[in-house]
Amino acid sequence: MIPSSKNVKAGIDRVAIYLDSCMVIGLIEGDTEQRKVLKKHLAHQAVFSSELVRLEARILAIRQIKEAHLQLYDVFFEACEFVDLNRAVFELAAVLRAESNLKTPDALHLAAAMHAGCDEFCTNDRQLIRIATPRIKVIDWDMLLQN
Repeated sequence: MIPSSKNVKAGIDRVAIYLDSCMVIGLIEGDTEQRKVLKKHLAHQAVFSSELVRLEARILAIRQIKEAHLQLYDVFFEACEFVDLNRAVFELAAVLRAESNLKTPDALHLAAAMHAGCDEFCTNDRQLIRIATPRIKVIDWDMLLQN
């Protein structure tokens, strides 16, 4: 079961935001301005992720043995709501991939966000932005840096 973006205890509606791998990497390893604007955008929101994002985002830090970055990734992912990449997500990803020729990981990211009922999808991948825009509100670095 995917958690609702409604914070029932506090009685506050929060925006449900799914970050793809490039945005998570920017949050942890990006330049100061990127980290600042993304942290501001995510503050007090429901942040969603998946094990696929966790896998992709941590590759370089593992390869380069950057323990400090790996610890920051762990802190970030512990605070996320995880979308289960179940059969329904894979079915939706298959349809998205067939309709748009997205790469499989990108189709899975978009399908996960849609399946979870996320309000926003954060990515900087131009093809993914084009395919995702009619389906979900898309936020990219340009939009974040303009605010």
